[in-house]
Amino acid sequence: MQLSKWLFAQFYDVLNSVVESKVLPYRRMTAGRCEGHVLEIGAGTGANLSVLQHTSSITAVEPDRHMRRKLLSTARKHNVLVNISSCKGEGLSFPDDHFDSVFTTLVLCMVEDVEAVISEAYRVLKPGGRFYFYEHVVSKAPLGKALQKLLNPFWRWATTGCHLHRDIKRYLHGSQFQTVNLREFSLSLGVVIRIPNIVGYAVK
Repeated sequence: MQLSKWLFAQFYDVLNSVVESKVLPYRRMTAGRCEGHVLEIGAGTGANLSVLQHTSSITAVEPDRHMRRKLLSTARKHNVLVNISSCKGEGLSFPDDHFDSVFTTLVLCMVEDVEAVISEAYRVLKPGGRFYFYEHVVSKAPLGKALQKLLNPFWRWATTGCHLHRDIKRYLHGSQFQTVNLREFSLSLGVVIRIPNIVGYAVK
């Protein structure tokens, strides 16, 4: 498992570059709108650092040590000061009501417990704070859902944990947040491949 995680971290930016031009607008709609003291859950290699514009401080949670090394390198490259924590999103090591903004981008597919991560995001946000999210989700179409289910075991293995068919929208609407504002859309990757996505924010 450690070898696969190391390999995934080494090649993540290369693999991500294939779709980054399509993903970047949604990074700007989430990470790019964060303000004040900001927390990113699942920072990976630091793909969002370049779009964080209105921050007083940046804290990044990343439990994978291979990703953390890449994250630190990216922060230095962009000359961005980042407080990096190795804790998991399911158990954040920060006090209640601490951050102005919290965000995830393509992370809730990877975590062990989606409900716990969303609950922790709520806990560490200040009242009135916003949790921004951009995630791929389960398909509404029966055929699409069946295909996701069929491919999921291989995809989880290839990506060291990504779930193709999580109903993240349901978890968000079932959370403690006062309001959840989201938009559903399909991200097109060529003529045939269309991946269901959501983007938006929730207010504490």
